[in-house]
Amino acid sequence: ERRKAVSEVLAKLKLQKYESRKLRLNDVLEIDSRSLMDKSPQKLRDLPWHFLRKVMALNVTARNTSLRCGATVGQRSKVDKEEQGIGEQIFFISDTDTKVSMNPLDILCAVLLCSDSFLQQEILSKMSMCQFALPLLLPALNTPRCTLLLWAMRDIVRKWRPHSLAQSRGFKEESLVLTQMPTISFVRLGSCSFSKSQLLNEILSPSQQHHDFFVHQDLSSGNVPRDIADGFVEISWFFPGGRKNLDLFPEPVAVTNLRGDIESHWLQFSFLTEVSSAVFIFAENITEREYTLLSSLKESTTKYYFILNRQAGKPSETLAFLNKLAPLLKLKNSHMLMKDSRTNKAKFVEKLQSTIQSIMNSSPKKKGIEDMAVIARELGIQIDEDHVECQTTRNYVKEITSEIKDVVYYKQDMLKLQGDLWKNLAKVEKELCRMRRQGDIPAEKYKSQLKDKMLELRNQQNKCDLTDGLIKFINSIRHLLPLEKHYFLKWMKFQLDHIARRNLSKLRAEYKEKCKSVGDDTKKLAELDKLISSTSLGVEHFMRELGQFYEAECSMVKEGKILKSGRQFTHLPGIAADLMLEGFPIELIDGDASNIPLQWVTDILSQLHAKLRGRSKMLVLTVLGVQSTGKSTLLNTMFGLQFAVSSGRCTRGAFMLLIQVREMLKKELGCDFLLVIDTEGLKAPELAKLEDSYQHDNELATLVIGLSDITIVNMAMENATEMKDILQIVVHAFLRMEKIGHKPNCQFVHQNVSDVSAHEQNMRDRKHLLEQLNEMIKAAAKMEKLNKEIKFSDIMEYDLEKHNWYIPGLWHGVPPMAPVNMGYSEKVYELKKYLFEFIKNRALKRTPKDIPQFIEWMKSL
Repeated sequence: ERRKAVSEVLAKLKLQKYESRKLRLNDVLEIDSRSLMDKSPQKLRDLPWHFLRKVMALNVTARNTSLRCGATVGQRSKVDKEEQGIGEQIFFISDTDTKVSMNPLDILCAVLLCSDSFLQQEILSKMSMCQFALPLLLPALNTPRCTLLLWAMRDIVRKWRPHSLAQSRGFKEESLVLTQMPTISFVRLGSCSFSKSQLLNEILSPSQQHHDFFVHQDLSSGNVPRDIADGFVEISWFFPGGRKNLDLFPEPVAVTNLRGDIESHWLQFSFLTEVSSAVFIFAENITEREYTLLSSLKESTTKYYFILNRQAGKPSETLAFLNKLAPLLKLKNSHMLMKDSRTNKAKFVEKLQSTIQSIMNSSPKKKGIEDMAVIARELGIQIDEDHVECQTTRNYVKEITSEIKDVVYYKQDMLKLQGDLWKNLAKVEKELCRMRRQGDIPAEKYKSQLKDKMLELRNQQNKCDLTDGLIKFINSIRHLLPLEKHYFLKWMKFQLDHIARRNLSKLRAEYKEKCKSVGDDTKKLAELDKLISSTSLGVEHFMRELGQFYEAECSMVKEGKILKSGRQFTHLPGIAADLMLEGFPIELIDGDASNIPLQWVTDILSQLHAKLRGRSKMLVLTVLGVQSTGKSTLLNTMFGLQFAVSSGRCTRGAFMLLIQVREMLKKELGCDFLLVIDTEGLKAPELAKLEDSYQHDNELATLVIGLSDITIVNMAMENATEMKDILQIVVHAFLRMEKIGHKPNCQFVHQNVSDVSAHEQNMRDRKHLLEQLNEMIKAAAKMEKLNKEIKFSDIMEYDLEKHNWYIPGLWHGVPPMAPVNMGYSEKVYELKKYLFEFIKNRALKRTPKDIPQFIEWMKSL
């Protein structure tokens, strides 16, 4: 019956073909007409795509499954007729809503069933940001037993401040699946006349910050009967923010919710009794049948609480059986909570919150989702990551990362080519272009000296041997099948992020102590700053090392020191090009050396052009701004991407990511791809004390603006002064672009401005901004020795009215419990829509560059 119901739901949603050929992340990220329309779903088949589009854009209305304009023409005409005959029949009852719509949980189950494991992971990450309850156990849809979604949650990282750290203002940051905390479960025995999910939302909502974590019957289509989602277990969390008056609980707590009654879903219930510190059972009647069922739990060490409806059923019979259950389940009076229509909801919620608090005070068992997987396996529940490709690649990664204890030491010892060698090379390379320290030496002689120095440094690089970890990394990305490679890189990311977070946490504590003890000793603090900026360790560092081995080898071949036949790294650019096609970001500018590894990037892009058979016209979009102003989040929200955000590492440099344009839109947009470039935050505090940080910011801004067709300058209101410095950098960069005939478009995004009158009220500010830009242009023109009178609009496409965007703050409420503000995702969507209209109009005037042209342009920059 379950199998039949699943087939019927997939048929209604027109998803049958994706049951075997799973939906991939690239399918969802591709730019098509659907991703540029904000149409309400008209038919059932629209619902899965509506959910995916909205959740990828972090829109909290993603679970709304109501259909607009009715479901079918037939039903609409029936309503029209009834409305025409209103004189004869004033009242008519229409129940078309519940018949033609579908429960949001059924849509979620269907979408997860039709998605591959990487898309599932991305869906759950975005759902987590929206503060939706996440699926923990998927019912047995196309498998004999239900499935625990461990892999799907691997990518989620949470920050919180327990009350124990409130005084010191410290915080914890950890992967969700590794965070151990008490779990409180809520289940139903038989039918229940009030909404369990609605009650859970009240329990988890901090003061003045109500949010629907769980779907309930009063939400859009929440009252539609579930077809396939019975047996579904969801999980949500409360994370404290260190505010004792506002936090409901001082430590994190997980709350799970079983859909359907426990008798029909005993396996799920058994699992919850094993992993939970307490289970709350909603019941109206306890008869002989229910008593027999519950008495089988007598060996359980979990605490059981009953939430009873005083008005329903047979109270005397229920009471008698509860008295019999009391010694078996160690029940006390405090374990009985009564509710009826006269019960004050707020008081009842407070009582439940204090009950949960007392459970948390009594040394409850703490488990992370990884621990829960152990229990699930014992019960015969499937785990989504227990398959060969996932586990084999995890073991490969463990072999590489088990050697990493101290990140800074590991990078110095194992990734030698990108340390001082690469930084010195970058300096020599830049000097070869700029000739600033020439002095009295004749130009040709000075150039020759610099070239010799470069060759010597490349020679030193080439003499370095591949380390064991790097050999394993190369073998994995070279020989694994595409699916295994994808798993391997994901595991690398998780492991390296975890190690980097641990190292960074120690360094932050050390920095705090040093600040107290050394006072104003700027030298010691600068050393620590340097150390903190060196704790970054990600897949990009391994790829960067390969790039340097490749560049050193190319250099030796050019000098005739290595024969072409003796090369061992020729295959590497092809591998990196494949990764780009699969949607992985590739490092364009190394943030540590502030340089483009030109040969490496050129050959990756050339390979990419070959793999695309020459169809590689692309439009380049970049974001630029001060650190921590939400640049990556803006791109992730706009395109559904996954650039690193707050992953415990200081991301540096610039990364490029390829988004495919669907065939039908290619002609309209005039390009085959969108190349999105995400940059590190300018004016980064951890780099401020390092030498040449201003020069570094200047170079980065000039390069990325030079490569872009559209640059989004991200301005948060609280960083206005810092932004003025950035604008100075931006203006210089744009002025240089004008010199070489490049006139990009610039969009200014002002974040954290929510007033509806913002655009109107800030007209004066925009004019003031333009005046400042014009002043800066004049000053910059003098510095660049340009004699002509020049205005900002001469060097870039800029419209005072159209190219300024006011976007509300990201969070609706106070993190860590705040969902994404709906106004934020809606405004970002408006910006996205405008950009594509702009691209369409631009396509008529100007042909985008293809990859060979982009390479030439990059070299000239």
